[in-house]
Order: sequence, then structure tokens, then C-alpha cells
Amino acid sequence: ITISKMKIISIVSFLLFFSWSHSLFSFYVGNPSNPAITNSGLFSHGYLLKGSTGYLYDYTTVKQYHAPQTEKNFNPNATFKEFGIHSQMASFSLILIERLEIFGYAGGSKEQTQGKTHPSILFDFESQYQFSWAAGSKVVLLQWGGTSLGCDFTYFAVPSSPKSFFQYFNRVGLPIDFGKQKISLEEWQINAGLTTRISLFAPYIGGTYLHSNLHVASSPETGSINYENEKKWGYFFGLTVSLTGKFHINLERRQKNESAYSLATIAVF
Repeated sequence: ITISKMKIISIVSFLLFFSWSHSLFSFYVGNPSNPAITNSGLFSHGYLLKGSTGYLYDYTTVKQYHAPQTEKNFNPNATFKEFGIHSQMASFSLILIERLEIFGYAGGSKEQTQGKTHPSILFDFESQYQFSWAAGSKVVLLQWGGTSLGCDFTYFAVPSSPKSFFQYFNRVGLPIDFGKQKISLEEWQINAGLTTRISLFAPYIGGTYLHSNLHVASSPETGSINYENEKKWGYFFGLTVSLTGKFHINLERRQKNESAYSLATIAVF
């Protein structure tokens, strides 16, 4: 397959912009028109039904949270300002008539706090990789030529685990509770975007609405605390590269409502 110099220049420019840009992230979106760009798989040759599996590395660098509720002697917003998360997950999906995809992810995630306030002894936080999962669906709404409009819905969760906890402190650095408060993360998002197929390459761009809830379990001193993401609206862009039509590599960045990047590999069968 030959590709014109103009297409090569456009692709290189896109990748340079992808690497340089600063972004704000939600859980991996993927190509909204993915059901329409996957060819026949390793074992499937028909139009009606295909499947896929793959690997996802997702790194949230910045996610800004705030707690609506405060108490007289304790302000949960005086602890940390930002939150991040690493995820490594396996993906599975079922594609129907090249228009509808039902997908799921399972793997591990590790949280991290960022942007600590001063003094930094206001809380203690610890996290290791623990089980996480996601599920959702994509649908191609319109298609004309090599361009298509798709949308999707995704739910992502990191259940509570002894491996991840907060322990808050008062202003003189003494524990306000002897226990460690477990944390859990739940979020859902709705996305829509445009995709254009150019030979092996399918760049895409779109918008997203994200609702994220970081739950800190109750303690005798503070009770449970629910942090919510401050910015709900954002946008994303990415590039899907098709290798032999049955193997795909996807690069993605998200902006405005969070900060992260992702790399995904997909095999169609």
C-alpha cells in the first residue's frame, strides 16, 4: 500500500502533536467508531459477528477532586488537590454487524495523590495495584464514505481493598483516628466523536462528559467522604493504526476534565 507524502506529513504532525500536548483525562475512551473500522478477524469472515481482545495501558496524570461536604473540625479539601491512577487491563469485546460493540476490561489499577497542600502531614495515603474493571458499549450512528460518527458509554470501577487507604491527620500531625479508611473509585462517562479512515490510519476526535466519585470509607472521627471530579466536560483525540486489518494499535489523549494518555493493542478474531 502506497501513501502519499502529504498523508505521511499529516500523520507525523499528528503524532508530534499527540506527544507534545498537555491533557486532562478520563478512563480510556478508544475509537468511538471502532465497530466500523475492524476488518474480518482471525477466525471470523462474516459481517454479522466478530470479537476482539487486547491489552490496555492507561495513565491518569491529573484528576482534580473536591468534597462538597465539610465538617466543623475537619475540611477534607485541605488534604490533597489532585489524584492520579495507573491501569493495566485486558480487553474483551463482541462486535455486531459492524455497528455495535459491547466491551469489558479487567485488570489492575494503582492510585496516587498529587498536589499535596502544606503541610503535607495532613494525611497519609498508600496504594498498590489492585483489581479494577470497566464495561460499556459503542455504536456507530452515521457513516458516509470513510468518515463515521460514533458514541459510547463506559462504567469504570476500582473496588475498595486493604491495599489502598487514606489516614487523615489533624494540624499538629496526630492521628484523628486509629484506623485506615479504605477507598474506592466509581465513574461513568458518555462520549461522542468523529473518525476518518485514511488507508491504515484512523484519527479521531470527540467530546466527553465524565462523572467520577472517589469514596473514602467512614471512620469514628470523620464519617465517610465522597470526592467528586471538579470538571465534568472534556475532549479527546487519538489515532488507530491497523496492521493487516486484524491487529490494531490505538494511541489516545484526553483533555480538559482530567489528564492522561493510553496505549492499547487489539486483535480481532
